[in-house]
Amino acid sequence: MPLEAQRDPDATLPLVARPSLEVDLTVLPAASVLSAIHEAKRSGLVLYRHRQLEKQIYIDGGEVVFASSNQSVDRLGECLLRSGAITLADLREAESAFQPGDRFGRVLVDRGVLTPRELWNGVRSQVEEIVRSLFAVPSGRLWFWEGDIRPDNVVRLSLETARLIAEGQQRSVELRRFLTVLDDPRVQLSQTGAAQPPSLAGNERAIYAAIGAGSPFSGVVAQLAIDRESAARSIQLLRLVGAVKLMRLPDAAAKPPQDTALGARAEAFTKLIAAMTDALARADGDRSVDARLARELHDVAARFPALLAGFELSEGGALDAQDLAERAAHVPEGGEDALAAALGELVTYLEFELMNHPQIGDSAALLAGLGVLRRAASA
Repeated sequence: MPLEAQRDPDATLPLVARPSLEVDLTVLPAASVLSAIHEAKRSGLVLYRHRQLEKQIYIDGGEVVFASSNQSVDRLGECLLRSGAITLADLREAESAFQPGDRFGRVLVDRGVLTPRELWNGVRSQVEEIVRSLFAVPSGRLWFWEGDIRPDNVVRLSLETARLIAEGQQRSVELRRFLTVLDDPRVQLSQTGAAQPPSLAGNERAIYAAIGAGSPFSGVVAQLAIDRESAARSIQLLRLVGAVKLMRLPDAAAKPPQDTALGARAEAFTKLIAAMTDALARADGDRSVDARLARELHDVAARFPALLAGFELSEGGALDAQDLAERAAHVPEGGEDALAAALGELVTYLEFELMNHPQIGDSAALLAGLGVLRRAASA
């Protein structure tokens, strides 16, 4: 008989049965616990708690079959937005149409935003993201109840626990890099004014309010008494929905780039990227490419935080060559190499779009026409 995941109203923990395992994550990391459960092919429920944060992972024969979280950053809509499956407009419209008792995914399907297959993939990605996020938490407690414990949900997946552990550890490294950016005293958080607070919930609403016109990350964390990792994940989402931006305070020691090779390199790259985005905008018939480039820039910034922390596209999707050159001048070793590598990733992404755009018949000829700009950027 399965052990039902029923709550005892008088109990601190969600199951009446006694847990098989309890772990303090400051002593033993989550990756070690999940690896042991996986290698032993155990089945049951893993519960993580830290302050108000709670995550549950259901395991069958050592493999993850479902996961849930009480963090708003882990909700289905937000996960679909981060993955690029839906747009911010899609999310807001579905939220407006959502009624208590509805399934949010069903609302997206009924509105034609997603196919049932795309929704299935989205739920799978949501569960994987919840599991991966567990490996970035430095503290809290884990409990494991062994048995045939079934989630109160019709979705039952079969995910490779070993893969999720490896991916989660990599995500943990990336989150620590972002935290390094947020801890920089020259970086401040600021509301953009583009999002209305009522559209936010949970940690995101509290962080948005605490940031105001400008606040350091450390001040927000101290004011709200929340853990840094959860705050960082919420800030990543707030940036994605256009509610918050990172501002890098000016450095008085910045070198003027106009008279340097660094400035010329930055100028060449920005001209090439502008030409490529303009070609895509003509093919699209609008400037939607700007949002796609901003998303790619956000991803690249996670790998080059010293260069791109808080960097935003200018109006019309343009890159500020002078700002880029000034930043590159202060990268601790290899500023020009970092500039070429980071902007090279943006060029590669735009080249892929141009080569695969249904409205561009001869992409090879178009790219050949950009040869002078490409050579200047790679010089």
